[in-house]
Amino acid sequence: MFQSKAKRNRRVRVQFLITTAQPRSFLQESVVRCIRAGIAASSLALLAACSSFTAPSTTTDVAEPRAAMETPSLASTSDGEIPTGREHDAGPRTGASYNSLWNRLRAGLALQEAYSHPEVIKQLPRFNKEQAYFDTVTARAKPFLYNIVAEAERRELPMELALLPFIESTFNPNAYSRQRAVGLWQFMSGTARGYGLRQDWWVDDRRDPLKSTYAALDYLESLHKEFDGDWLLALAAYNTGAGNVRRAQRRHGDAIGTGSGPANSQFWQLRLSGETRAHVPRLLALARVIAEPAAFEITLEPIANTAQLTQVDLERQIDLSRAAGFAQISLPELKNMNPRYLQWATPPDTGQWLYLPAKSAKSFHEAMAQRTGESLVTYERYAIRSGDTLSGIARRLDTRVDVLQRVNGLEDSRIVAGRSLLIPRGDGALSLEDLPLLPEATMLAAPEIYTVKRGDNLWKIARRFQLRSAELRRLNALGEEALLKPGQKLRLLPAETLATD
Repeated sequence: MFQSKAKRNRRVRVQFLITTAQPRSFLQESVVRCIRAGIAASSLALLAACSSFTAPSTTTDVAEPRAAMETPSLASTSDGEIPTGREHDAGPRTGASYNSLWNRLRAGLALQEAYSHPEVIKQLPRFNKEQAYFDTVTARAKPFLYNIVAEAERRELPMELALLPFIESTFNPNAYSRQRAVGLWQFMSGTARGYGLRQDWWVDDRRDPLKSTYAALDYLESLHKEFDGDWLLALAAYNTGAGNVRRAQRRHGDAIGTGSGPANSQFWQLRLSGETRAHVPRLLALARVIAEPAAFEITLEPIANTAQLTQVDLERQIDLSRAAGFAQISLPELKNMNPRYLQWATPPDTGQWLYLPAKSAKSFHEAMAQRTGESLVTYERYAIRSGDTLSGIARRLDTRVDVLQRVNGLEDSRIVAGRSLLIPRGDGALSLEDLPLLPEATMLAAPEIYTVKRGDNLWKIARRFQLRSAELRRLNALGEEALLKPGQKLRLLPAETLATD
């Protein structure tokens, strides 16, 4: 549907590095082992043992106590009803009736028919005995997995889809691939915009674990429909782009499947990229391991079948450091729960929100109520010196011209030496180290004006700053055949946000 060149060439290669301190990820180790010695004897034994698949038991996890305070699901239906779960062993159960989120997830697995496919079996050694990987990723997933499972369940989707962030990003909402895909679901910028995900100086909704989930499931449902109900083809298209899958289908003809269902999907016979051909069976292998963790010597950390977070709507802008204080949690905790916010504060526009632990919501509301009419954004004062420009001050102090204009009531960029400016800085607790790390070539770090260099073309510039070529042409009134010249100035932001000295 959104066939940008960046999307068509998408190759999501998430590096499964648990922390930068660890010497080598489990995936890297698996590759090294396979290169050095082929498949080791233990792996061969594993493959032989796993050649047949039995239905997963729902008693693998230790029963978990329910949370003391039942919290609402952020993914609940509009009428407040709890989403209904799928059939489970002896009969249907509601999603709330499971004592473990893992058991609830297992009950919704729907692609087991493919779990014994040879290509899936090949991927199983990647996960066998990788306890550190599962511990780390589960810890990252714990605040958000309930809502992802509930939303997939509400839509009656295969629960394998809820496991995609394990593969795409190791459940890191700040994950950033070499192809500039971002977030749990590794959205490219153009595709994300097409599904309503905001991206600007203040916010990147691709990093919002729940909002990006709704967009990702919308996208997967669309692909599922486009590929005639074949979930494996939909997953392949999610990874490499629908156009690449369609071209592979045309190369091989239509009569390539041997039947219906995931075990006989066209996917297995299509000549796709090596990354995509491994990506889909890897997800299925992960689902199989989660279905039967003991068989792979894995213990999954229990996750209670209750919402871990609640959404608090904001009526005004607030420093993130002050919000953390109101909620009685640390600033790093708040940032981990709310990675969509890229600056020291929430945006000045209305309709914003925070994800908080349910136990923190009451204290947050009470603190906000006591500060009615009080500004919740903290400022520093900057004395304007001779030779200063508004853009220069903005660059030095890590802010933007339009922000300074709005805060100081400036109609243009003219400033006077000897006067002062208010600089929104938070209360000093939020440093640059607390903000998400972004590569230099990102839309969020794009200058307002770009000077064309020798060798540049419109496509290269658009790709560098995660824009569409058509958008660049529109912003700069360029025709389809327009040629760029070194030294030429291009707008990278809409005119209404530009300000000149």
